[in-house]
Amino acid sequence: MRHCSRILIITTIFTAAFVVTVQAQDLQEQIQKLSRDAVIGYVSPFLNHFSADLNSGYYHSADLHKVLGFDIGVKVSLTFVKDGDKTFIYNLPETFTVRANEIDPSYPSVPITFRRGIDYPETITLNTALGSKESTPLMVSRNFKFGIGNGDSITIPVNKQIFSFPGGFDIPSVPLPVPQVAIGLPLGFEVIGRYIPPTKIEDAGKLSYFGFGLRYDVDQWIPLCPVDIAVHFTTQKLTFKSTSDKDIFTAKGVAYGLEASKSILFVTLYGGFQLEKATATLNDYDYLDPATGNTVTVKGFDFTGDNKSRFNVGLRFSLFILDINAEYSFAKVPVATLGAGISIR
Repeated sequence: MRHCSRILIITTIFTAAFVVTVQAQDLQEQIQKLSRDAVIGYVSPFLNHFSADLNSGYYHSADLHKVLGFDIGVKVSLTFVKDGDKTFIYNLPETFTVRANEIDPSYPSVPITFRRGIDYPETITLNTALGSKESTPLMVSRNFKFGIGNGDSITIPVNKQIFSFPGGFDIPSVPLPVPQVAIGLPLGFEVIGRYIPPTKIEDAGKLSYFGFGLRYDVDQWIPLCPVDIAVHFTTQKLTFKSTSDKDIFTAKGVAYGLEASKSILFVTLYGGFQLEKATATLNDYDYLDPATGNTVTVKGFDFTGDNKSRFNVGLRFSLFILDINAEYSFAKVPVATLGAGISIR
Protein backbone atom coordinates (compact mmCIF):
# COMPACT_ATOMS: atom_id res chain seq x y z
CA MET A 1 0.00 0.00 0.00
CA ARG A 2 3.01 2.26 -0.34
CA HIS A 3 1.28 3.98 -3.27
CA CYS A 4 -1.34 5.55 -1.00
CA SER A 5 1.07 6.22 1.83
CA ARG A 6 3.35 8.26 -0.36
CA ILE A 7 0.47 10.34 -1.64
CA LEU A 8 -0.21 11.58 1.84
CA ILE A 9 3.48 12.00 2.65
CA ILE A 10 3.43 14.75 0.01
CA THR A 11 1.41 16.85 2.45
CA THR A 12 4.29 16.86 4.93
CA ILE A 13 6.53 18.38 2.29
CA PHE A 14 4.28 21.24 1.36
CA THR A 15 3.35 22.76 4.70
CA ALA A 16 4.03 23.12 8.39
CA ALA A 17 0.28 23.52 8.85
CA PHE A 18 -0.09 19.79 8.34
CA VAL A 19 0.44 18.22 11.73
CA VAL A 20 1.41 14.86 10.24
CA THR A 21 4.26 13.20 12.07
CA VAL A 22 3.82 9.57 11.03
CA GLN A 23 6.56 7.81 9.15
CA ALA A 24 6.08 6.08 5.80
CA GLN A 25 5.77 2.65 7.34
CA ASP A 26 3.16 3.81 9.88
CA LEU A 27 1.01 5.32 7.16
CA GLN A 28 1.42 2.25 5.00
CA GLU A 29 0.12 0.03 7.78
CA GLN A 30 -3.00 2.21 8.11
CA ILE A 31 -3.93 2.51 4.46
CA GLN A 32 -3.10 -1.13 3.82
CA LYS A 33 -6.28 -2.04 5.67
CA LEU A 34 -8.54 -0.24 3.19
CA SER A 35 -10.18 -1.74 0.14
CA ARG A 36 -10.39 0.19 -3.13
CA ASP A 37 -13.80 1.73 -2.31
CA ALA A 38 -12.58 2.75 1.14
CA VAL A 39 -9.35 4.23 -0.26
CA ILE A 40 -11.36 6.34 -2.71
CA GLY A 41 -13.48 7.74 0.11
CA TYR A 42 -10.45 8.18 2.37
CA VAL A 43 -8.15 9.99 -0.10
CA SER A 44 -10.60 11.84 -2.41
CA PRO A 45 -11.22 14.89 -0.14
CA PHE A 46 -7.47 15.49 0.07
CA LEU A 47 -7.14 15.15 -3.71
CA ASN A 48 -10.03 17.58 -4.20
CA HIS A 49 -8.38 20.29 -2.09
CA PHE A 50 -4.98 19.66 -3.60
CA SER A 51 -6.46 19.91 -7.13
CA ALA A 52 -8.01 23.30 -6.31
CA ASP A 53 -4.59 24.57 -5.22
CA LEU A 54 -3.02 23.54 -8.53
CA ASN A 55 -4.93 26.07 -10.66
CA SER A 56 -4.30 29.03 -8.35
CA GLY A 57 -2.07 32.08 -8.12
CA TYR A 58 -0.71 32.42 -11.65
CA TYR A 59 -1.19 36.20 -11.88
CA HIS A 60 -1.44 39.23 -9.59
CA SER A 61 -2.02 41.96 -12.17
CA ALA A 62 -3.36 42.30 -15.72
CA ASP A 63 -0.54 44.73 -16.50
CA LEU A 64 1.88 42.46 -18.33
CA HIS A 65 5.65 42.89 -18.27
CA LYS A 66 7.39 44.74 -21.05
CA VAL A 67 9.88 42.78 -23.18
CA LEU A 68 12.35 41.04 -20.84
CA GLY A 69 10.69 42.51 -17.77
CA PHE A 70 10.19 39.81 -15.16
CA ASP A 71 9.09 38.85 -11.71
CA ILE A 72 10.24 35.95 -9.58
CA GLY A 73 8.80 34.76 -6.30
CA VAL A 74 6.77 32.18 -4.43
CA LYS A 75 3.01 31.59 -4.45
CA VAL A 76 1.29 29.72 -1.63
CA SER A 77 -2.28 28.56 -2.29
CA LEU A 78 -4.39 27.28 0.58
CA THR A 79 -7.79 25.58 0.91
CA PHE A 80 -9.62 25.21 4.20
CA VAL A 81 -11.09 21.85 5.22
CA LYS A 82 -14.81 21.79 6.03
CA ASP A 83 -16.53 19.29 8.31
CA GLY A 84 -18.05 17.53 5.31
CA ASP A 85 -14.55 16.68 4.06
CA LYS A 86 -13.57 14.94 7.28
CA THR A 87 -15.81 11.85 7.11
CA PHE A 88 -17.39 9.58 4.52
CA ILE A 89 -19.97 6.78 4.45
CA TYR A 90 -18.52 3.38 3.62
CA ASN A 91 -20.55 0.37 2.47
CA LEU A 92 -19.14 -2.50 4.49
CA PRO A 93 -18.27 -5.77 2.72
CA GLU A 94 -20.86 -8.55 2.68
CA THR A 95 -18.85 -10.77 5.04
CA PHE A 96 -15.90 -10.75 7.41
CA THR A 97 -14.24 -14.06 8.29
CA VAL A 98 -11.97 -14.48 11.31
CA ARG A 99 -10.84 -17.46 13.37
CA ALA A 100 -12.46 -17.91 16.75
CA ASN A 101 -9.12 -18.00 18.57
CA GLU A 102 -8.34 -14.56 17.12
CA ILE A 103 -11.29 -13.27 19.13
CA ASP A 104 -10.37 -15.17 22.27
CA PRO A 105 -7.31 -17.45 22.62
CA SER A 106 -9.42 -19.94 24.61
CA TYR A 107 -11.67 -20.56 21.60
CA PRO A 108 -10.80 -23.25 19.03
CA SER A 109 -9.17 -22.29 15.71
CA VAL A 110 -12.31 -22.47 13.58
CA PRO A 111 -13.49 -19.86 11.03
CA ILE A 112 -16.37 -17.56 11.91
CA THR A 113 -18.07 -15.65 9.12
CA PHE A 114 -19.97 -12.50 10.03
CA ARG A 115 -22.61 -11.09 7.69
CA ARG A 116 -23.45 -7.50 6.78
CA GLY A 117 -26.83 -6.30 8.01
CA ILE A 118 -27.07 -9.22 10.48
CA ASP A 119 -23.93 -9.26 12.59
CA TYR A 120 -22.78 -5.73 11.82
CA PRO A 121 -24.27 -2.63 10.10
CA GLU A 122 -24.48 -2.23 6.33
CA THR A 123 -22.67 1.13 6.42
CA ILE A 124 -20.25 2.90 8.72
CA THR A 125 -19.01 6.50 9.02
CA LEU A 126 -15.22 6.68 8.68
CA ASN A 127 -12.68 9.47 8.93
CA THR A 128 -11.03 10.67 5.76
CA ALA A 129 -7.32 11.49 5.51
CA LEU A 130 -8.28 15.06 6.48
CA GLY A 131 -10.38 14.00 9.46
CA SER A 132 -9.85 12.96 13.06
CA LYS A 133 -6.89 10.81 14.04
CA GLU A 134 -9.19 8.44 15.91
CA SER A 135 -9.64 4.99 14.40
CA THR A 136 -13.16 3.61 13.88
CA PRO A 137 -13.90 0.15 15.30
CA LEU A 138 -16.10 -2.42 13.56
CA MET A 139 -18.19 -4.14 16.22
CA VAL A 140 -19.98 -7.47 15.67
CA SER A 141 -22.61 -9.19 17.78
CA ARG A 142 -23.51 -12.84 17.26
CA ASN A 143 -23.87 -16.17 19.05
CA PHE A 144 -21.82 -18.60 16.97
CA LYS A 145 -22.59 -22.32 17.30
CA PHE A 146 -20.39 -25.05 15.87
CA GLY A 147 -19.92 -28.78 16.32
CA ILE A 148 -17.00 -30.23 18.29
CA GLY A 149 -17.57 -33.92 17.43
CA ASN A 150 -19.67 -36.81 18.78
CA GLY A 151 -22.78 -34.75 18.14
CA ASP A 152 -21.75 -32.16 20.68
CA SER A 153 -21.63 -28.42 19.96
CA ILE A 154 -20.49 -25.24 21.59
CA THR A 155 -21.88 -21.71 21.38
CA ILE A 156 -19.49 -18.77 21.33
CA PRO A 157 -21.05 -15.39 22.19
CA VAL A 158 -19.27 -12.72 20.18
CA ASN A 159 -19.85 -9.05 20.97
CA LYS A 160 -16.65 -7.21 20.36
CA GLN A 161 -14.43 -5.38 17.90
CA ILE A 162 -13.02 -7.48 15.06
CA PHE A 163 -11.53 -4.72 12.92
CA SER A 164 -10.34 -1.11 13.18
CA PHE A 165 -10.42 1.38 10.31
CA PRO A 166 -7.56 3.92 10.33
CA GLY A 167 -8.11 7.52 11.33
CA GLY A 168 -7.02 10.61 9.45
CA PHE A 169 -4.44 13.25 10.27
CA ASP A 170 -6.63 16.10 11.55
CA ILE A 171 -5.57 18.43 8.72
CA PRO A 172 -7.19 21.91 8.92
CA SER A 173 -5.96 23.14 5.53
CA VAL A 174 -4.28 21.94 2.34
CA PRO A 175 -1.54 24.31 1.09
CA LEU A 176 0.63 24.21 -2.03
CA PRO A 177 3.66 26.54 -2.25
CA VAL A 178 5.44 26.77 -5.60
CA PRO A 179 8.23 28.96 -7.02
CA GLN A 180 7.13 31.03 -10.03
CA VAL A 181 8.78 33.26 -12.63
CA ALA A 182 7.16 35.42 -15.37
CA ILE A 183 8.97 37.08 -18.31
CA GLY A 184 7.66 39.62 -20.80
CA LEU A 185 7.84 38.76 -24.52
CA PRO A 186 7.31 40.78 -27.73
CA LEU A 187 3.83 41.49 -29.15
CA GLY A 188 2.17 41.71 -25.73
CA PHE A 189 2.83 38.15 -24.54
CA GLU A 190 4.10 36.97 -21.19
CA VAL A 191 5.32 33.48 -20.28
CA ILE A 192 5.05 31.98 -16.79
CA GLY A 193 7.00 29.06 -15.39
CA ARG A 194 6.81 26.95 -12.25
CA TYR A 195 9.33 24.24 -11.48
CA ILE A 196 10.43 21.90 -8.71
CA PRO A 197 13.20 19.55 -9.89
CA PRO A 198 12.99 15.84 -9.03
CA THR A 199 13.58 15.86 -5.29
CA LYS A 200 14.10 12.83 -3.07
CA ILE A 201 11.89 12.83 0.02
CA GLU A 202 13.81 10.76 2.55
CA ASP A 203 13.05 7.09 1.77
CA ALA A 204 9.51 7.78 0.49
CA GLY A 205 10.21 8.60 -3.14
CA LYS A 206 10.78 11.47 -5.56
CA LEU A 207 8.62 14.55 -6.16
CA SER A 208 8.74 16.74 -9.26
CA TYR A 209 6.56 19.60 -10.48
CA PHE A 210 6.30 21.65 -13.66
CA GLY A 211 3.88 24.41 -14.61
CA PHE A 212 3.59 26.62 -17.68
CA GLY A 213 1.45 29.65 -18.45
CA LEU A 214 0.98 32.07 -21.33
CA ARG A 215 -0.73 35.46 -21.07
CA TYR A 216 -1.70 38.06 -23.68
CA ASP A 217 -2.25 41.83 -23.33
CA VAL A 218 -5.78 42.61 -24.58
CA ASP A 219 -6.11 46.28 -23.62
CA GLN A 220 -3.34 47.24 -26.09
CA TRP A 221 -6.05 47.03 -28.73
CA ILE A 222 -8.54 49.20 -26.79
CA PRO A 223 -7.79 52.98 -27.03
CA LEU A 224 -7.94 54.86 -23.72
CA CYS A 225 -8.89 51.72 -21.82
CA PRO A 226 -9.18 52.68 -18.12
CA VAL A 227 -8.05 49.27 -16.85
CA ASP A 228 -5.52 46.64 -17.81
CA ILE A 229 -7.01 43.50 -19.39
CA ALA A 230 -5.34 40.18 -20.21
CA VAL A 231 -6.17 36.56 -20.98
CA HIS A 232 -4.28 33.50 -19.80
CA PHE A 233 -3.75 29.79 -20.33
CA THR A 234 -1.99 27.60 -17.75
CA THR A 235 -1.12 23.94 -17.36
CA GLN A 236 0.85 22.01 -14.76
CA LYS A 237 1.79 18.51 -13.65
CA LEU A 238 3.01 17.09 -10.35
CA THR A 239 4.46 13.57 -10.21
CA PHE A 240 5.43 11.42 -7.27
CA LYS A 241 7.60 8.37 -7.96
CA SER A 242 9.10 5.58 -5.93
CA THR A 243 12.83 5.54 -5.32
CA SER A 244 13.00 3.13 -8.26
CA ASP A 245 11.27 5.72 -10.52
CA LYS A 246 7.91 3.93 -10.64
CA ASP A 247 4.95 6.32 -10.96
CA ILE A 248 2.81 6.36 -7.82
CA PHE A 249 0.73 9.52 -7.96
CA THR A 250 0.18 12.16 -10.65
CA ALA A 251 -1.83 15.40 -10.52
CA LYS A 252 -2.56 17.62 -13.52
CA GLY A 253 -4.28 20.97 -13.93
CA VAL A 254 -5.32 23.18 -16.85
CA ALA A 255 -7.07 26.57 -16.85
CA TYR A 256 -7.84 29.51 -19.12
CA GLY A 257 -9.52 32.80 -18.38
CA LEU A 258 -9.73 36.59 -18.35
CA GLU A 259 -8.40 39.08 -15.81
CA ALA A 260 -8.46 42.85 -15.26
CA SER A 261 -6.66 45.19 -12.89
CA LYS A 262 -6.37 48.85 -11.90
CA SER A 263 -3.32 50.39 -10.23
CA ILE A 264 -3.30 53.50 -8.03
CA LEU A 265 0.11 54.47 -6.74
CA PHE A 266 1.57 51.34 -5.11
CA VAL A 267 -1.73 49.41 -4.83
CA THR A 268 -3.27 47.24 -7.55
CA LEU A 269 -6.77 45.82 -7.39
CA TYR A 270 -7.20 42.80 -9.67
CA GLY A 271 -9.73 40.10 -10.40
CA GLY A 272 -10.68 37.56 -13.00
CA PHE A 273 -12.68 34.54 -14.10
CA GLN A 274 -11.38 31.22 -15.35
CA LEU A 275 -12.55 27.80 -16.49
CA GLU A 276 -10.44 24.96 -15.15
CA LYS A 277 -9.97 21.25 -14.68
CA ALA A 278 -7.73 19.27 -12.33
CA THR A 279 -7.25 15.51 -12.25
CA ALA A 280 -5.27 13.09 -10.12
CA THR A 281 -4.31 9.47 -10.71
CA LEU A 282 -3.44 6.90 -8.05
CA ASN A 283 -1.67 3.87 -9.50
CA ASP A 284 -2.29 0.26 -8.50
CA TYR A 285 -1.50 -0.62 -4.89
CA ASP A 286 -1.28 -3.62 -2.53
CA TYR A 287 -4.17 -4.33 -0.15
CA LEU A 288 -4.25 -6.70 2.80
CA ASP A 289 -7.74 -8.23 2.75
CA PRO A 290 -8.84 -8.69 6.39
CA ALA A 291 -11.47 -11.24 5.37
CA THR A 292 -8.91 -13.65 3.87
CA GLY A 293 -5.57 -12.44 5.21
CA ASN A 294 -4.22 -12.34 1.64
CA THR A 295 -2.43 -9.41 -0.01
CA VAL A 296 -3.85 -8.56 -3.42
CA THR A 297 -3.05 -5.93 -6.03
CA VAL A 298 -5.90 -3.45 -6.39
CA LYS A 299 -6.41 -1.26 -9.43
CA GLY A 300 -5.86 2.44 -8.78
CA PHE A 301 -8.31 5.18 -9.70
CA ASP A 302 -8.63 8.54 -11.44
CA PHE A 303 -10.04 11.58 -9.64
CA THR A 304 -11.41 14.86 -11.04
CA GLY A 305 -11.58 17.94 -8.82
CA ASP A 306 -14.88 19.68 -8.06
CA ASN A 307 -13.78 23.11 -9.31
CA LYS A 308 -14.85 23.77 -12.89
CA SER A 309 -14.66 27.57 -12.74
CA ARG A 310 -13.83 30.38 -10.32
CA PHE A 311 -13.97 34.13 -9.74
CA ASN A 312 -11.10 35.68 -7.85
CA VAL A 313 -10.28 39.10 -6.43
CA GLY A 314 -6.98 40.30 -5.02
CA LEU A 315 -4.71 43.13 -3.93
CA ARG A 316 -1.09 43.68 -4.85
CA PHE A 317 1.25 46.02 -2.96
CA SER A 318 4.39 47.21 -4.77
CA LEU A 319 7.32 48.89 -3.05
CA PHE A 320 10.19 49.57 -5.45
CA ILE A 321 10.92 46.09 -6.81
CA LEU A 322 9.18 44.19 -4.01
CA ASP A 323 5.72 42.73 -4.71
CA ILE A 324 3.30 41.25 -2.18
CA ASN A 325 -0.16 40.04 -3.15
CA ALA A 326 -3.14 38.30 -1.61
CA GLU A 327 -6.26 36.96 -3.32
CA TYR A 328 -9.35 34.86 -2.72
CA SER A 329 -11.05 32.60 -5.24
CA PHE A 330 -14.80 32.00 -5.11
CA ALA A 331 -15.42 28.42 -6.23
CA LYS A 332 -16.88 25.14 -5.04
CA VAL A 333 -13.58 24.65 -3.22
CA PRO A 334 -12.47 28.23 -2.35
CA VAL A 335 -8.77 29.02 -2.40
CA ALA A 336 -6.75 31.73 -0.66
CA THR A 337 -3.40 32.64 -2.22
CA LEU A 338 -0.46 34.66 -0.92
CA GLY A 339 2.53 35.68 -3.02
CA ALA A 340 5.80 37.52 -2.57
CA GLY A 341 8.71 38.28 -4.86
CA ILE A 342 10.59 40.88 -6.85
CA SER A 343 9.36 42.52 -10.06
CA ILE A 344 11.11 44.45 -12.82
CA ARG A 345 8.60 45.83 -15.28
